[in-house]
Amino acid sequence: MAVYEGKLNNIRIRGLASAVPKRVIDNIEFSAAMGKKKNKRQIMLTGIERRHICGEGQAASDFATIAAEKLLVKIGWMPEEIKLLIFVTQQPDLARPSTAMLIQNRLGIPNPCSCFDVNMGCSGFTVGLQIIGSMLSVIGGKGLLLVGDGRFAGDDSMISRDDLLFGDGGAAAAVEAVQGYPMLFNQYTDGRRFETIMCRRSGIGQMDGNGVLLFALNEVSENVRNFRTRFNVAEEDIDFYVYHQAQQMILKGIASETSVQWDKLLNSYQEYGNTSSASVPISICANVETLQQKKVQRLLMCGFGIGLSWGIVYMPIETEFILPIIETDYCYPDKAGL
Repeated sequence: MAVYEGKLNNIRIRGLASAVPKRVIDNIEFSAAMGKKKNKRQIMLTGIERRHICGEGQAASDFATIAAEKLLVKIGWMPEEIKLLIFVTQQPDLARPSTAMLIQNRLGIPNPCSCFDVNMGCSGFTVGLQIIGSMLSVIGGKGLLLVGDGRFAGDDSMISRDDLLFGDGGAAAAVEAVQGYPMLFNQYTDGRRFETIMCRRSGIGQMDGNGVLLFALNEVSENVRNFRTRFNVAEEDIDFYVYHQAQQMILKGIASETSVQWDKLLNSYQEYGNTSSASVPISICANVETLQQKKVQRLLMCGFGIGLSWGIVYMPIETEFILPIIETDYCYPDKAGL
């Protein structure tokens, strides 16, 4: 059977920044709505205590753009150096054109640049790295990978227990073609199980919690084991694992199934919840103090979820330009009336 996997020898993440809303919702506040015992059990199993949720008018593009602005200043890249801008999101500002084009304008990136959106959720960061890495390995130069999801939810009421899982946020990775920086990757998709996690055009979502759990424990865990064997990546070659932040129970299950020590996982779900495509970079930025104890950290990043889709990127990341998480209530005015 054909396998989608590969190795690039010239892709570097120069820097990484993440941004989340200032608005915070504490999950313990839903005791009255769902019952005190059920609420406590939910928090105990998922580990998600708080979530940062969009303020009025805010959207995923706000957080991704703010992260990109801060990052470009920090690393000293000029807008005219950017050849490629990719925005991975399930919640664009516009039906068309791509929200990436709004972001290009905000950042002042001139027109010799390719900008487009990718509709991907939980595995969005690893998929995005594969896309931007493959393109830059051909054209050379510098690009921005932006990811994020988020939509203003009105009041703080709870519609279902699943609401207590999800937070909002965005992130930006500065990616460039530089020889001597290897990136290993693979990706799987099973569209036969698209109904496991989905949202209809009406906006009504659905999720089979048990199906997601079994998928993570089986296919995702198996892929981590097989990836290490396939590419001859020993445990001592991995400084940290960064998984999509589905919830604590799933992450602990994968760690157990793959014989990974819990302290080798970089997590962020306690404070930020499941932030879709932004959960991997948010987890990296949330642990910046730990990562910056070394100049270079070798990370195995694993995205999995809606699709169903799952995949891995393994690469060294220089830690100098990993920024702490940015909290913001800013909303770009160009969305008014959209």
